Amino acid sequence: MFGLFKSRKEEPEIEPGEAANQQLRAVLPRHERVNSYKEIRITTSTGYTVRGIVIDHSESGIRVRFQSYETLTDLVSLHCPELKIRGMGRVVWTDQCDIGIELTSNDYQ
Repeated sequence: MFGLFKSRKEEPEIEPGEAANQQLRAVLPRHERVNSYKEIRITTSTGYTVRGIVIDHSESGIRVRFQSYETLTDLVSLHCPELKIRGMGRVVWTDQCDIGIELTSNDYQ
């Protein structure tokens, strides 16, 4: 009851930069995602190859899940014949066993 009438704190303004871009990205509409459960082979720029599962995909990117925590380089080579994805991608975000990859080449059909 004592906290009901406290004055509200003003929210800080967002400085231009990465935080502003992330909030803007969260508000902007994104491509429609299609649920899938297909195996993908990812090769890093250092030559390390790992297999994962594509959880969902869109025209602009894919979300891949691995059995364990994987660390990938910024640019990766993708190969998933069942979804007709073959080309290069850029790692955008990581969250434990899931990784979001933006498709940089036009090999997605």
